[in-house]
Amino acid sequence: MTEHVLDNLLKNYMDLISRVDEHIQRLARVHKDRLACKKGCDACCRHLSLFPVEAFVLSRAFSRLDAPCRERIIGQARQTDRTCPLLVDHVCMVYEARPIICRTHGYPLYMEKEGRAMVDFCPKNFKGVKKLDRSDLLDLDRMNTLLTAVNNHFVACFEDGLPERIPVDQALELYQDLEIS
Repeated sequence: MTEHVLDNLLKNYMDLISRVDEHIQRLARVHKDRLACKKGCDACCRHLSLFPVEAFVLSRAFSRLDAPCRERIIGQARQTDRTCPLLVDHVCMVYEARPIICRTHGYPLYMEKEGRAMVDFCPKNFKGVKKLDRSDLLDLDRMNTLLTAVNNHFVACFEDGLPERIPVDQALELYQDLEIS
């Protein structure tokens, strides 16, 4: 597989990320005084399992880190199954490649549970806000449907198949295991 082929396989995912980031950046501008989540705030950063498409993007970013940083992260991955091993001194080492859950955490997510509309966000954010505008909400079900479709398309391109979910620690070296020419 070539880098160009991999980039084409990841295009739909990167387009989805771009749309999510636009929404989050708009919220960050509009509500900048109401957001506590900032660099170094990592209480929500957990060792997750990812869709394969997200795991490959994360793994490619990991492969581009310098060797000492990669070694430190691999060591951290062996020591914990709770905190995200990609955090080094409270900073995500692959921030630009972080999965959608990390991009949206803390921001207002709209969902329906047992037929009831719900909005969830980090309790440190939006203090004093009585009501959020509908345009501030990211529809979690819709986003998950889109992510699932993008992932299914990505997985279908691999003859040997891929697991449904890949834990972060197992995702780290996926990219290096690919035969990239």
